[in-house]
Amino acid sequence: MIKIALWLILPVLLVNSNLFAQWSTVAQLTPSELGSYPSVSVPNCSTVVIAGGSNNVPKIFMTTNSGLNFTDITGNITTNELYCIYALNSDTIFAGDGGSPGGSGGNARVYKTVNGGLNWSVMLSTGGNNGFISGIKFSKTDPDFGIIASDPATTTDSFWIAKTRDRGKTWQLTEAPQTAPYITQNSLFVVDSLFYGFGLITTPPKIYMTTNGGVTWSVKTLGLTGTSVPSIAFQNDKLNAIALSDAVAPNIARTTNGGLNWETINNGANLTYAGIVKWIPGTEIYFMASGFMKRTSDNGSTWESMETGEVVNFRQMDIYRSSANSICAYALAVNGKIIRFEGEPFGIDPENTNVPVRYALEQNYPNPFNPVTTIKYSVPSAGNIKLAVFDLNGRLIKELVNSHHHTGNYIESVDMSAYASGIYIYELSSEDVSISKKMALIK
Repeated sequence: MIKIALWLILPVLLVNSNLFAQWSTVAQLTPSELGSYPSVSVPNCSTVVIAGGSNNVPKIFMTTNSGLNFTDITGNITTNELYCIYALNSDTIFAGDGGSPGGSGGNARVYKTVNGGLNWSVMLSTGGNNGFISGIKFSKTDPDFGIIASDPATTTDSFWIAKTRDRGKTWQLTEAPQTAPYITQNSLFVVDSLFYGFGLITTPPKIYMTTNGGVTWSVKTLGLTGTSVPSIAFQNDKLNAIALSDAVAPNIARTTNGGLNWETINNGANLTYAGIVKWIPGTEIYFMASGFMKRTSDNGSTWESMETGEVVNFRQMDIYRSSANSICAYALAVNGKIIRFEGEPFGIDPENTNVPVRYALEQNYPNPFNPVTTIKYSVPSAGNIKLAVFDLNGRLIKELVNSHHHTGNYIESVDMSAYASGIYIYELSSEDVSISKKMALIK
């Protein structure tokens, strides 16, 4: 049985921008070769590795030129589809299979290559007759540390976990007490050697995590409907995170205290089967992909759509932070198309392509509003920018932006559904300037 969340499909529209970063199509792979449950890993801006397979035929494809072309590097892996992939670089790559044909589980294997897929070797196997390799992940804060997770090797066993502290050269086998039958594919998250976990396939949706390196484990209920947790993204502070369920609902779960408590956030109408959420390191920004792309710049409080043109219905996504102010991201669609985003992850205004020569803060629109409005602003030189909302007594109500910006024109969506009707002040500030305007919320 395949134990993986399904994805539903929604359309998006494209708004062109010639000046600022946006998603663009870079490649086309064959959907039947990738199967229904592919996995994507992006170790740098030019390299993307995609694993999958169907009808018991494994497949791995890799590009090292930013998607201009993909090469089949499946090599000597000949049995069982693949369900997770992780690339340290274009040479060293790990892949996990589904055990028995069709992902039904049993004696699942982890493959490793150190020469870009010319040769693969079986590095680990779970034994048993149940479960498959659900996730392979390395820490961004401690790149030597990594985790591999599998369902229990037998139905009465514990979760199978392997740890490395030397970038995958050696592995230590360990366990986590079984608390549900299955792990959701590609839900594994790893902050460091103490803090990691994964999503469970159970009702209601829950995650399973440790904060002390596996000495103890705890189950966290998200407060969402559904039967699984396909994606969790914790920040490096181990406090803030966003998690998704497979339910048909516009809701996500957010924590600000390390998973002790979770609140439900409505991120907009028509969100269904949200599949993948990724945090942009060093920011309050997350990207989320399902049938369409969305973005938040305030730790998940408010969300806005991202433009992906005619490409919709995404299977997987991964993000690499290439510099202090830039990222590259790749997303794989159901139809095999691969789209790419490179540049600043902030909310660029696509309707204004003029390079600004001064700071500007436009009047929000619509105004008055209920409960969502947008704010456009311009930044003439690189630096840290803050955009926040205050009440008439000067108390901070909502911080929208607090991050480094390059020169450009930006737009932020503001959801004030949690606040009472009234007049509010929104303020743009930097080291050089402070500009404020009033806006009216009328419910």
